[in-house]
Amino acid sequence: MIALISAAVGAVAGGAYVAHRDAASVASPKPPPAISSSPSKPPPAPNEPSPYPEYLSLGGNHVSFQSLRERASRDPAFLQNLLQRFRNETEPAARGELLSLLNAVSGDDVLRFALSLAASTRAQDERDGLDLLRAYSIDRAEVRQAVLSKLEQDGDPQRTAELVGMLTPTTMPSEDAAPVVAQLSALTRHADPAVRAEAVLQLAQWDDGAQAEDVLHRALLDASPQVRGKAIAGVQSSHLRSDRLKEALLDIAADPASSPADRGAAAFALQDFRLNRAEYGIWRRAQIQADRDSGEGG
Repeated sequence: MIALISAAVGAVAGGAYVAHRDAASVASPKPPPAISSSPSKPPPAPNEPSPYPEYLSLGGNHVSFQSLRERASRDPAFLQNLLQRFRNETEPAARGELLSLLNAVSGDDVLRFALSLAASTRAQDERDGLDLLRAYSIDRAEVRQAVLSKLEQDGDPQRTAELVGMLTPTTMPSEDAAPVVAQLSALTRHADPAVRAEAVLQLAQWDDGAQAEDVLHRALLDASPQVRGKAIAGVQSSHLRSDRLKEALLDIAADPASSPADRGAAAFALQDFRLNRAEYGIWRRAQIQADRDSGEGG
């Protein structure tokens, strides 16, 4: 099998923030590991469905994805061969297969390759580089800086929203998280609702202070249903609770003009708030209506 794989490839190649923080883990933060020390991504657990295909068609041969992954993880020369092949490949399906394989292998060589692609002025290379970077945690300084630098360019709104989605919260020193929080805060006022929506949801997971509460309140009142929906999800996923957040959620839950999905989500979020008798009545009616809407949809 290895000989077949080699032939196939050779023939074609030529104070800390966290998403609901663990205080013990940030009391003595470790510096980010050097780029040469990261292990490759572990395979999924036996009972966990794999996100990867079972076979690839490299060089016209039907080859086990797992065998390729294992060899690329232990054989640096073979991995470099795959990286070079990806650079030279022009057929979209083959590039997609190689991209999924490199994403599964992960590791430091792939990270360096991903960063070089992401820095490219060629749109396709940049997209592929960013796709590969999704395999790495944002606590890696080089990954974080690559994403933030792209966001500072403020380009296409769809691309910006996708970049915001890459800022998945993780435990890190507050000094390192501060630029991420500042960028997300600025993007919650972006002109495009899709960008605002993603930034609101991410900020709610990075920060549970007054700034995030203010952002969520403003987003609950946003003219865009997309932003309001993400704001409700942000309240649910955070520890933030205030009277004005509760009032905004009650308004959404009681408003017939709100979508059934938003009314149901607002009612769900309100379960974590203290409600007086009048507020409970609003919540109860919204919950009954949400149950009806759910039954009709089913």
